[in-house]
Amino acid sequence: MLRGIWYVGLLALVGAVYEDDQEILVSMNKVWPFTNPTETYKYYDFPFCQPDVVMPHFMTLGQVLRGDRLVNSLYDMHFRRDVERTVVCSKILTEKDVQLFKAAIDANYMFELFVGELPIDRPFGVKSTIDADAGSTPRYLLVNYLDFIIGYNEQEVVSANVTRDLNLEHLVDVTDWKEGMTVQFSYSVHWHHLSHIPPSQALELQLKSTMPHGHQNMDIHWLAIINSFVLMLLILSLFLLIIIRVVRSDLSRYLQIPDEEINAVEEETGWKLLHADVFRPPKHRLAFCAAVGAGGQLFSVIVMIVLVGCVGTFYQRGAVASVGVISYMVTAAVGGYGSAHLYQKLGGEKWAWNIFVTALVFVGPGFVIWSFLNTVAIVYGSTAAFPFPTILLMLAMWACVTFPLTVLGGIVGRHRAIKQGQGESPFPCKTNKLAREIPACRWYQSPITQMFATGFLPFSAIYIELHYIFNSVWGPRIYSLYGILLLAFAMLMLVAGTVTVLFTYFHLNAEDHRWWWRSFSTGIAVAIFFYLYCIYFFLQTGMTGFLQCVFFFLYSLLVAHGLALTLGSVSFYATYLFVNYIYSRIKAE
Repeated sequence: MLRGIWYVGLLALVGAVYEDDQEILVSMNKVWPFTNPTETYKYYDFPFCQPDVVMPHFMTLGQVLRGDRLVNSLYDMHFRRDVERTVVCSKILTEKDVQLFKAAIDANYMFELFVGELPIDRPFGVKSTIDADAGSTPRYLLVNYLDFIIGYNEQEVVSANVTRDLNLEHLVDVTDWKEGMTVQFSYSVHWHHLSHIPPSQALELQLKSTMPHGHQNMDIHWLAIINSFVLMLLILSLFLLIIIRVVRSDLSRYLQIPDEEINAVEEETGWKLLHADVFRPPKHRLAFCAAVGAGGQLFSVIVMIVLVGCVGTFYQRGAVASVGVISYMVTAAVGGYGSAHLYQKLGGEKWAWNIFVTALVFVGPGFVIWSFLNTVAIVYGSTAAFPFPTILLMLAMWACVTFPLTVLGGIVGRHRAIKQGQGESPFPCKTNKLAREIPACRWYQSPITQMFATGFLPFSAIYIELHYIFNSVWGPRIYSLYGILLLAFAMLMLVAGTVTVLFTYFHLNAEDHRWWWRSFSTGIAVAIFFYLYCIYFFLQTGMTGFLQCVFFFLYSLLVAHGLALTLGSVSFYATYLFVNYIYSRIKAE
């Protein structure tokens, strides 16, 4: 059995170039309701004809994580050999089988199969009301004949299709069950030479033929980028005006500003009064540093995924999930280093706990959410449930790679901070033992106002691109515009960082030194807007059922949590550099 699994795996990997009459692997995958892409089931859970021995085919980790379950089929296909209509089996349907097919057709169920490495999606059947009179029941027509049209070039399969225009020869009426009802399932194969399709682009063109990206869509993408760019320019202009005001005294020898004017500016500037409090460690610094470190790691993961997508688009099914898992593993040292380095500079003593919490800040909630959803999927019998060997593999990768790298990065970061702090303070200004009294703030200086502004402005830079990403994750489209996504992500980071710096400056001028958590709260604010958009997107779709709904809302919640950590970390580091810069320019006693 294992030998057979490895054999078909090798065929899938190295069988791209075929000799004439060489066998081509046809794999059946999964089925799902069209509006519920996460509610996936095994193909042979439905009463289709199946081989005597159902044998799994080779799959990557990413394919398993996205619910693929490739198995062998009854369709015998050989390179450049035409096959006239051939019956593969005659299936006697029970009343329960017919009801199952009718329910699937009602729910617009789709099934997926692979010819070599090329995927094909088709509906179970159609529901016809054309000939139905008023008061009569509609007719349920099941697809029982697959007419394969295969294209080849340079001894490789470059196109695979099943006739899209269904007519009566492809369908069988299963509206009314009768005792001994038998359905014949058949197929045919026709080969065509397609010299205009290069083998290197076969998979890309196969997917784009069913999921095209029109010119109008590209216009909308560029309009979103221009909108984000204008917003970024406005915010950066305001930011530069403030920077010029802050460092005006440093530029006096170049601008020849009179000393009297400089002194007047210094007296009016409230942020200088906080030099003895601005670097006071925040409350719950262990959790703060762990969140910043975990956000830095997730930022690295996103950058790696997007850059890999720019180099070669993720047309292989499950490639994004595979790259995401690997990236998260190898960037664990980034999270440990950033968290421990900051924690040591803030005078933290529980460094071991800090590293441990850093390793769990994202994985912990993710594990809780996944455990619940995996249990739901098991109850429903869905392929969205991870197989037990995959669960063991994921746990082993975290325990043997991710966690040790987090510890290693934490140890390096802590020792580097200790070395940098020998004989001098890690910050430009010393901190008094007693905290300065914070004056009452006005309504526009409240944390709620800041969270609304720092959440809305960055979110407005990406909400249009989110529509296409959601259509890819929760719909049939494949996202391929990673260059535009890279621009959108870069502008999101710039807008979030600059808006946070601006509000931090306003608060420091109001003599409020509590900037640590407020700078991080930008990520939380954007995550709130993101989750509200998730709810809006859900209401625009036709998703139904408990399984699909909990998968959508809980995984969206996990993504919002990751977005909060990522943007919170980026916003904090931008603010930290700004605060460190301006206070290093003043001479405080």
